[in-house]
Order: sequence, then structure tokens, then C-alpha cells
Amino acid sequence: MAWGRRLTQRQRFEISEQRIEIYTRDKGRCQSCGELVPFDCFEVAHRIADTVANRKRWGDEVVDHIMNKATTHRGKCNAAQNCGYNPMQSSALAELIHQVKELKNA
Repeated sequence: MAWGRRLTQRQRFEISEQRIEIYTRDKGRCQSCGELVPFDCFEVAHRIADTVANRKRWGDEVVDHIMNKATTHRGKCNAAQNCGYNPMQSSALAELIHQVKELKNA
């Protein structure tokens, strides 16, 4: 969910559930440096950043997808996950997310 949007109670619940799912999937390890991150200190980094421009380019389904998110430490580790500077990597991730969504819908 993008910053600045008003979220319903249900949306806030879904975000907190997804945070737990991401932390569990990543086994509590920072996806940038590989060190363990305490549960009460981790951040969820977007690989394709949560910006208006990226939502227009890639769509909400890519920006909000769990595969676009990773467990990280705050600061540099979070920033290191951003693949927006690498159009080929961003395109590959978006395509993979679309393929996974198609398989789930098949």
C-alpha cells in the first residue's frame, strides 16, 4: 500500500499478516547483508519501490506483491534492495510476478 493512502482496518490487518509472512519466508534474515534481524526491528523493502511512477509503470499487483518485498535492516540494507536503477532486473521481477499470478489463476 502506498504512503499517504488511508487504509481500512482490514487493509492494515492484511499488511501486518503479509509482514509476518515475509519475515517467516526470509527466516528472519536480512536479504541484503544476510544477518539475522530481530522481529521488532525489521523493515519490509520493496525491490521495485512503492512510488506513484512505479505504480503507473508496473501496476499495484507488482508493487504490492510479496515477491517484490524482502526482510531487511533499516537504512542501507533497505535501500540496497531497490532494483529501480536496473531496468532489466525490474522487468525480470515484474515478469516473474505476472507468471506466478497466471499460474495461480490457471
